[in-house]
Parts: sequence; structure tokens; C-alpha cells
Amino acid sequence: MTRVVRAAGGLILRRTGKGNLKILIAHRPSYDDWGLPKGKADKGETAEETALREVLEETGYECRIVAPLETTRHRMNNGVKEVRWFAMRPLPSSPGFKKNEEIDKIQWVSRKKAREVLDYETDRGLVKNANYKQLTQTGTIFLLRHAAAGDRTKWSGADPERPLTKKGRKQSDIVAKTLAGKNIERIITSPYERCIETIRPLAKRIGAKVEVDQALAEGPDIDAAYALVDSLVGHNVVLCSHGDVIPALMNRLMWAGLTLDSRFYCSKASVWEVGVEGGRFTTSHYISPPKL
Repeated sequence: MTRVVRAAGGLILRRTGKGNLKILIAHRPSYDDWGLPKGKADKGETAEETALREVLEETGYECRIVAPLETTRHRMNNGVKEVRWFAMRPLPSSPGFKKNEEIDKIQWVSRKKAREVLDYETDRGLVKNANYKQLTQTGTIFLLRHAAAGDRTKWSGADPERPLTKKGRKQSDIVAKTLAGKNIERIITSPYERCIETIRPLAKRIGAKVEVDQALAEGPDIDAAYALVDSLVGHNVVLCSHGDVIPALMNRLMWAGLTLDSRFYCSKASVWEVGVEGGRFTTSHYISPPKL
């Protein structure tokens, strides 16, 4: 009977600031070859677990799995190696690449360059055959309403400067714990202080930058808000906004094909989790506010 060695690896994708798609390739000094990161499964691991662990160990990138890809096989001296591949995207918590025993350097390259540099036909075929339009437009958008910020009629300062209450700060800490396991890549918020304070614990927890966008501010320009959401398709991203913006956005998303898993709610510190597959808004799930 032929011995089968099971392994898994990742086709890691990211876009540059100019929107160009890049693929991570890795160099093994012991073989002097360029390949996609992969490795053998440990006992009891799923293929997904193996792929994520090997990618992190070899490249320093903690990733989320976007979708499974094909399985490749090649002969070895003592059997066959079977590699299950997954498309991945890096997370902000990644420690970053450091030279190690297996990999001494990595490169982010274009698809064309990857096919030129990769040493193995199986890797080149994987790069060639991947459905990049589907893969780069699959992710989850989390629409988070800011946490409790008190009564605006009792606030004497400018409303955009109104902060969270003690209750709101507790809510934001719990929301951070809830969303920290969702493989978030980016965080974008309204410029209002209550939104920035709501999202700050999550940003700290996952090591992400807090980005501010006026399109998420109160008194929504729904076209601008929807354009922002549309530009983020493919990311796992949290958008923190207000009780007038989120309902308007959800209504626009339903026009675009989104379905709800329940009645519509939009309480403070609640989240709508919106699935995106291949550029299409699919299903949504409501995460209720934390119970204090």
C-alpha cells in the first residue's frame, strides 16, 4: 500500500495600497527553492489547523482562511504527499516574518511573477487556477452601533465629542471580546468620540489601526456610506457607526440581495454580521448588545 503523507498550506493574498493583488512566496535554503508555505500535519490536526499553523510558523503571518482550494499530490521516495490548500488573508495580529530554520526569505509578488519564480508545477498550477475574483470578494462586514453614551440633551459640549458612559465602556470591552475571534482585518469608525471609544478596546486587542471615515458619521450620506461598504467587500472589517446610519445601510444592502436572519434591531452596542461571498451580500446575523 502506498504511504500517504498529509500536509496543508496557504495561498496568501493581500492588496497593496494601490489595489494590486500580491501573493506570498517563500524560499527554503535547504532546497534552494521557492514555493507556497506548507507543511505536514501534526497528529489530530484538521487540514485547516495544519495550514494556519504552518503558515504562521514559516512566514510569521497569522491568517484567516477565505476558502478551500484544490488538493495537490506529488510522489516522494517513500510514498505520496497530499497537500490540501486554502486561500488566506493576513490578520493585523501577525508578528511578521523572521528568518527561521525552514524559510530564510519571503516575497510578495504578482500572480505573473509567482508563476515565473515558483519552482514546482503544482504550486504554479494552484496560482494559475485560483478564482481571484471570488476569493478577493469574500469576507464579513460587521456593522457595530456605538455603545451607551448617555442622554445627548444633558451633554453641554459639542455632540461629536460626547463620550461613552461607564455602562458604554463596559459594553465596548465585552464587544471587543466577542469580535476578537472573528478574524478582523480592519477597523473603521465614525469620527464621533463615542464611536472611537467603542472600537478602541477591539483595536488594542487585535493590534489593528483605527481608521476614521466621515461617511460613517451621523446624518448619513447613504451613497457615501454604501460606497465605503462596497469598497471593503472581501475584507473582514468592523464599521462602527450610529443609529441612523446602520439602518439606512442595512436597507441598502437588502436592496442588493442581503437577507436577515431575524427582525431588524439596532440597539446600542449591537452588531449586524453581514456575509459577503464573491462580491454578493448574502445572509446576516444580529448580535445583541452585551448583558450587564
